[in-house]
Amino acid sequence: MINNEHDDNFSIADYAPVFIWTSNIYGERRYFNRVWLDYTGRSIEEERMGKWMEGIHPDDYANYCESFNEALSSLVPFKAEYRLRRKDNVYRWILDTGTPRYNAGGTFIGYIGSCVGITERKQMEDELIRSNSMLKSQQEASIDGIVFLDENQNISGFNGLFCQMWDLPASLLTNMDGSTLLELLKTKLQNPKGLITCDGSAGATEANAKDSSAAIVMKDGRIFSQHSACVTSQEGGNYGRIWHFRDITWRTKIENELRLKTKSLEELAAHLEERVKQEVEERLKQEKILVQQAKMASMGEMIEAITHQWRQPLNSLSLVVQDLAEAFANGECDKQFIEEAVSDSMQQIDYMSRTIDDFRNYFKPSKAKETFDVVLAIKEVLSIAWGQLKIHSISILINGTVYDPNSSADFAGYFVTTYKNEFKQALLNIVNNARDAVKAAPKPREISFCLSAADNVLTINVSDTGSGIPGEILDKIFSPYFTTKEDGKGTGIGLYMSKMIVENNLSGKIYASNSKAGACFTIELSIEP
Repeated sequence: MINNEHDDNFSIADYAPVFIWTSNIYGERRYFNRVWLDYTGRSIEEERMGKWMEGIHPDDYANYCESFNEALSSLVPFKAEYRLRRKDNVYRWILDTGTPRYNAGGTFIGYIGSCVGITERKQMEDELIRSNSMLKSQQEASIDGIVFLDENQNISGFNGLFCQMWDLPASLLTNMDGSTLLELLKTKLQNPKGLITCDGSAGATEANAKDSSAAIVMKDGRIFSQHSACVTSQEGGNYGRIWHFRDITWRTKIENELRLKTKSLEELAAHLEERVKQEVEERLKQEKILVQQAKMASMGEMIEAITHQWRQPLNSLSLVVQDLAEAFANGECDKQFIEEAVSDSMQQIDYMSRTIDDFRNYFKPSKAKETFDVVLAIKEVLSIAWGQLKIHSISILINGTVYDPNSSADFAGYFVTTYKNEFKQALLNIVNNARDAVKAAPKPREISFCLSAADNVLTINVSDTGSGIPGEILDKIFSPYFTTKEDGKGTGIGLYMSKMIVENNLSGKIYASNSKAGACFTIELSIEP
């Protein structure tokens, strides 16, 4: 056994499950039980020399000395918490308590004390402090006004937003109970019965409810949502109640507006089918008017073209008739003369007949798709417009080769399968538009057709040497009734009809741009493999 003072009196203390120590009248510790010595790993002599105090954590040393010295000076019990270094250099928290000790004569002979480990308790306290700090931070960062009532319905906590929302000073709430608070809050409501009571009920509708929620309206017009819930332990014990309030004035306004708009949309949807039907009928009606106007415009163009095509053969026939009259008057009307006159007349009449056939074929509706050579279709369109193009000295080029109506020059064939006459009608509108743009331009006056095929798409570029399309109207030229021509000289539906035909009937694309020489219209058609 360790040779401590009073071995007989303290032999049992050596094996007590706590640290036990004694001091002399000067506060110098003279005895440490075996549990203490096993903890520090030092001998009794080392501890008596004051080594034990070197094991106190530096941050706790001054506090311990102050507590002990104050108690020693007044000979009263003392208590101190500090960290004591274990023999493996790990600090552990202990609670050190000491009591003055007296002999049989009543003379003070020193202190006797004991130490118990409180590391786990300190850790729990620290964790509780951190948890409370985090909870407080969460409360203050919350978008809700929050107030806590304990199990006795006294206010145990609240955040700043709660005071702000209800216009209550924090000092007023410090010593207030739940019942008083409830009555105070009711004075600020339009309908006090809507407030959830301390037992979790809103008026008489949710009595005895553990969790409740409802909306309340303030006298100033603001709207709060409220939620109240019991705070219980795992065993079901009641720790009190928590109230959450949130300002939902703006959200409620948005919801009401959304509700009205939803109702309007539902009413609109109920009549949408009828309105769509009316709009479709109106659109079809307008399209029929546009088609009729386009036909009339095309007919006017055709009549003017026929006039130009027939003018020369009619002049030739007129000369033949005049020659017959003169030959008869001069006695020169023999068989040979008659045969030549008849031959010349039949040639002119045949030319006029072919012209009529060309125009009749042009106006013949396409009821079925057909596969045709696009170059030949272009030449058929040019044969119709050639008279007017020739008057204005406008040259035509197809893939760089000058077009001659009397020549049988070959062009590379490009074949598509679609509605031929509708393609020709769309193309003729573009040719006429190009003619009007070029006829007033300085020479050379040209309209060029450039055809190319790639990736099963045929591209037809129709460009002219006019002045081009002003940038500010480039996106408007395909609009119905839009024209840059003088009043009475344009209907504004030719290009629109070309777009409708190409995109709706031929399933292609059409668009316009400006080239270096003038304007360029591009048609893209699918080439069926």
